[in-house]
Amino acid sequence: MAALKPGDKVGLITPSSFLPNPECIEKGIDYLRSLGFEVVKGQHLYDRFRYMGGTPEQRAEDIMAFFKDTEIKAIFSTAGGSGSQKILPLLDYDIIKANPKPVLGFSDVTALQLGIYAKTKNPSYTGFTLKYDFKTGNIDPLVQTSLETLLRDEKLTAQGGKTVRGGSAEGILVGGCLSMFRNLCGTAFYPDVSNAVLLIEDVSEKTYKVDLMLQQLQQCPNFDKIKGIVFGQFADNIIAAPEDGTIDDTIFDFCKNLNIPVIKDFPYGHVPSRYVLPIGRKCKLNADNCRLEFS
Repeated sequence: MAALKPGDKVGLITPSSFLPNPECIEKGIDYLRSLGFEVVKGQHLYDRFRYMGGTPEQRAEDIMAFFKDTEIKAIFSTAGGSGSQKILPLLDYDIIKANPKPVLGFSDVTALQLGIYAKTKNPSYTGFTLKYDFKTGNIDPLVQTSLETLLRDEKLTAQGGKTVRGGSAEGILVGGCLSMFRNLCGTAFYPDVSNAVLLIEDVSEKTYKVDLMLQQLQQCPNFDKIKGIVFGQFADNIIAAPEDGTIDDTIFDFCKNLNIPVIKDFPYGHVPSRYVLPIGRKCKLNADNCRLEFS
């Protein structure tokens, strides 16, 4: 993608849960302005419909307005939560494909990012939202550094975690929040994972449910063609019963018959300090050194 530069316009959308108040994203907006961007708010940014930031139609309207506007260079999600998957049938993928620009967000926004990627190969940057990253007042240094590296379209190297299965591989990074990824299985919005390096995290999930969600991914088309797996953080995971085991038990059991490089505990997910990563971009995974490189 082309590098963003001071003076560029960026759009704000609320594709998932509604914002409790406008003030919760003001520090995030100030940050974007400090980078020199002109911030344009979606018409329905502060709307509410049930638990979501407006009806699916309203949220889709904001997204399409920004894809149609050639002056908008990137689209930032204000928050995660729930509901972005409901937008997917309402988008015009021909227009999106003709006007590629990164969609930023994570958590529930994974469904929107992967659905758009499946239909258009449009890239996204996962690991940043305005509300989440400024809830304590200041952005984490790792989030800031990796985000600004991507916005400048510079080479990103990300490192951390532990080796599960050694080796190296190259592939397209695909993934995000596991439960959102799983929700797309069997739909027209499930991405092709052939030659992919899967990125997987989740929050507040029971370990046995993580195990079953991983099984569903494994039983989806082309899982046998993936090149590697990066397990991020599983924050606040729940062991509902002792026999369910830990997240480490779940990952070990899932990977024991895989012959691809795998790392776990990578600094990505629902944790204060994490990398912002480019979905849809080719990467090199070195599982021995727990490193991801993006050219």
